[in-house]
Amino acid sequence: MKKTLPIIYLLILPLAQCFGQAVQATLLDNWHDAAIVPTTAYNNRYNECWGFAMNGHEYGVIGSTAGMHFIDVTDPSNIFEAFKVAGASTGTNLIHRDMKDHNGYLYCVADEGPSKLQIIDVQDLPNSVTQVYSSNEFVTTSHNLYIDESKDRLYLLGAGSSTKVLDISNPTQPVLLASYPNPSFYMPYTHDGFIKDHIGIFNCGGSGLWIIDFTNPLAPQVLSTMTNYTDAGYNHSGWMSEDGNYYFLCDETHGARIKVVDLSDLTEPVVVATIEPGIWENEIPHNCLVKDNFLYISYYYDGLEVWDISDPEQPVRSHFYDTYAFNNMPSYAGAWGVNPFLPSGNILLSDMQSGLFIFENIVGGFVNTAFNASESLFEICTGETVAFDLTLGGGWSPAGVNLSVLPGNLVGNVQFSQNPAMPGSMVQVTVTNLSSTDGITESLILQATDGTTEKTEEVFITVSELPIASTQSQPAENATGVALQANFEWAAVPGATSYKLQLADELAAFDANIIYSANTPATTFTLANNLLPAATYYWRVTAKNDCGSTPSAIRTFTTEGVSGSDQIGDNGFAIFPNPASEQIILQAQAAFASDLFISLASPNGQKVVEKQFEAGATSLSLPVVGLPSGIYTLKISTAKEVILKRVVIE
Repeated sequence: MKKTLPIIYLLILPLAQCFGQAVQATLLDNWHDAAIVPTTAYNNRYNECWGFAMNGHEYGVIGSTAGMHFIDVTDPSNIFEAFKVAGASTGTNLIHRDMKDHNGYLYCVADEGPSKLQIIDVQDLPNSVTQVYSSNEFVTTSHNLYIDESKDRLYLLGAGSSTKVLDISNPTQPVLLASYPNPSFYMPYTHDGFIKDHIGIFNCGGSGLWIIDFTNPLAPQVLSTMTNYTDAGYNHSGWMSEDGNYYFLCDETHGARIKVVDLSDLTEPVVVATIEPGIWENEIPHNCLVKDNFLYISYYYDGLEVWDISDPEQPVRSHFYDTYAFNNMPSYAGAWGVNPFLPSGNILLSDMQSGLFIFENIVGGFVNTAFNASESLFEICTGETVAFDLTLGGGWSPAGVNLSVLPGNLVGNVQFSQNPAMPGSMVQVTVTNLSSTDGITESLILQATDGTTEKTEEVFITVSELPIASTQSQPAENATGVALQANFEWAAVPGATSYKLQLADELAAFDANIIYSANTPATTFTLANNLLPAATYYWRVTAKNDCGSTPSAIRTFTTEGVSGSDQIGDNGFAIFPNPASEQIILQAQAAFASDLFISLASPNGQKVVEKQFEAGATSLSLPVVGLPSGIYTLKISTAKEVILKRVVIE
């Protein structure tokens, strides 16, 4: 059977959809302050952003080299900076900030310093914001932070080389519960994480993904780790689906895809799909967040990406917007953070060079009419079946979708497990009785229509046959005088991918007596070593492809240097007994006028007996006692003639 070569759905899905359905998001406004100094490392003024609502107003907070900027986005077409709180550390070396809100307070950290944990009271907005805590009691620098809101716990991530857990039930007086690693619990450096109900999913850079239960912060339990997974890179950040069944993992590695991780068993997370816009080979995701059935992603050079994750294992690209105005390169610039959590549904995005962007709410503005095959490339043999799945998005007409096959070159029987098919369903497709394409790839075009929307999906199939037998041309049948370094030629077979040449010294049991075998893609072959002179050989060539192999007829030839009879000159002789166990007798009809040279070679070609048949003698005895059983070659020669005989030693 020929091996089927599917293109796995999780690898091709983003490419198949990225240019078909996605539309550009609607930009509402952009805030940027050119007076803020950029960093010397990446020429970025800005970093993370966050969003929240307070007292009827909506705010986007964006971090910069100067601090935290509170941007009033209540009127998304006219956004403005309402307040700014200076960072505990500022200046051209300040690259990273992170912030999250909880119960009327904004918690902020920075990863360059010396810095501090800053807590800002935002409950008096739109009138004022007030910093109520700024201390390095627990941390000087921290790469990120996360708040387990239902448990009033603040996790400081990448806090130097530690992860720290604080109780913030009293929001302005945090209390340290634990710091890791410690003598009783090891935990690697955590770059970022997502924590809900004491279960933390931690992005640990080169150490992979760790899932830990922090119900008892003094004795946390590691539930699992995931270090060897599809397209693994620098395990950077991620976000959980709202039902808790999936985690969307961003590896901060150029060209890396976003992984969809099945969390149905927290002790065994597994990657079940990937996401990539397919815009350019070095695209790199930074952060992602989930709201409802959409995944919001900030891609460094490519801006905003929004994917419909109604079916997390078959995500569909929904919206995009490129915020980076300059040329792409394999570095770090452009979109940093994204936040879709404003009550209005409007989307915030921070760009490292261009500030805070706000985009129009997309919910309800995207209709998922995906029509995708689970596999798109098959290589099969005549008589085999092609089977794959078709997935339909949930946005098709509830009355059903009619499926059909458009006319094409492939001839076969196509059956659908359901037709019409319902929106959001998966249809099994079976294709049988496909005619041969002689190894040429041809397409099967499937169509879906609900009367309003019509789409096609193309599946490529190659159908090959078992190769026919090749015709041998050289050496010709029963050829004599063939060179000891023999050259072989045969006719090419359509569809054959390679050939096997086999040479034997017996015809009746050819396969048991093969002395030479070689594989080649060509239709000619020259032996590297000499054959025996005056010997008879048998050969065949087998044509092969992925469907199987077909041998040719067996042909025979004799090498040069052979006397055609059991005599030298006019003098004949007999060789007996054959088989022999003690000795071999050579009996001449008459005395030879000159010496003859006699040798006996073992099955592997090694000389085991050598004697001289002296002039004037009529007989010679060759002792073979103790020789291993097998077929030996007896060589009788003069200066001008050679006779080779096969003798059996028992």
